Amino acid sequence: MTQIRPFRPYLVSADRAGAVVAPAYDSMLPAERAVFSSENPSNFINAMRVEEEFPESARPSEKTLLQRNRATVRGLLDDGSFRQFDQDAVYVYRLQTEDHVQTSVVAEVPIDEYHSGRIRRHEHTRPDHEDRLTRYLEVVGVSSSPVCLAYPDNPSISAVLSEITSRTPELNFLLNDRVRQRVWCVTDKGDIQTLQNGFSAVSAAYLTDGHHRTAASSRYFARQVAEADDHGSNSWKYFLAALFPASELRILAFNRCVRDLNGLSLQRLVDGISEHFAVEPLADPQKATLPQSPGEFVMLVGESVYRLRVRQESVPQDPVLRLDVSLLQNLILERLLGIANSRSDARLDYVTGNSGLEGLRQRLSEGWQVAFACFPTSMSDLMAVADLGRVMPAKSTCFDPKVRSGIFLRFF
Repeated sequence: MTQIRPFRPYLVSADRAGAVVAPAYDSMLPAERAVFSSENPSNFINAMRVEEEFPESARPSEKTLLQRNRATVRGLLDDGSFRQFDQDAVYVYRLQTEDHVQTSVVAEVPIDEYHSGRIRRHEHTRPDHEDRLTRYLEVVGVSSSPVCLAYPDNPSISAVLSEITSRTPELNFLLNDRVRQRVWCVTDKGDIQTLQNGFSAVSAAYLTDGHHRTAASSRYFARQVAEADDHGSNSWKYFLAALFPASELRILAFNRCVRDLNGLSLQRLVDGISEHFAVEPLADPQKATLPQSPGEFVMLVGESVYRLRVRQESVPQDPVLRLDVSLLQNLILERLLGIANSRSDARLDYVTGNSGLEGLRQRLSEGWQVAFACFPTSMSDLMAVADLGRVMPAKSTCFDPKVRSGIFLRFF
């Protein structure tokens, strides 16, 4: 069963939401975040600064920066950017682009569900990132970025969400990226109970975005237990989550680009790829399209474009090794291009699928030598891997659009 608990956050003020709610900051480079922070002093991104955003000559210590982040949060409360509701509630949060809508329930979820495996993960986490996020919880004392969970579609949950979203939302605003955000506040005990009953029938939920935040919440939980902190709302026993039906989530590919051909000529690279893939050079590269089905890739080298289709005899039965990102890594990137570690090799970089083939052509114009477009990983593949307690390769999924920070502030 999956439990949800109403909570009492500070909610961004309707007239300030467009200025305060942060962009998808984890998709931005540190330098881009620094520029955005400077140009948007009222944005919540200024309460989430990290050392890498500052030049080395003027880089504050982590302790100093955490205190600044804490002061920024306090300033946003004092200037009316947020208001607190006087009732416990769950929230319905909808993101909408021109062609896509996804609707979640935002509530507290027990950390115990993560510990017990009812909340399932599919990525490794880095201890240094967990450390940084844990210290943020300890010093700044606020959670502002809901962890994203997917759950198998449930008719009773869908029915109550349909009724709630027919009402006038508490928030309705459009950000610069053209993603419309709507929030409904649900205080009716009957609605809340119906949602709780619906989620109690959900046997497992799947982390889609927020593995490090969940791990940090788990660490924070352990420290509070060790200090026997058992007073107030016990909010540290929970983490903030946005729960989406799996069928509504949109996954983009993470495409790959490589600095060089590892000493190979183009012909030798193509010959090597041909051992495991059918290779089709495209007569008109400008008419190339993104991969249309699993097992298909598009390779760009110089002015040439090739369509690659994996040979079925080269596809393992293992649910992780048969993923497209694994086939690309194991059969091409490592075997031919010498990329043994896809997490840390500086010769490899990733480009989100929403930039299309033009994003890869841009990288080639910047000096990268070869690029590969992939077909997106499916939710069913993600859930199958997570159900087995396995993890996927780095950059297997890119969920879009992303839940934003600075809508809900949940204090410990």
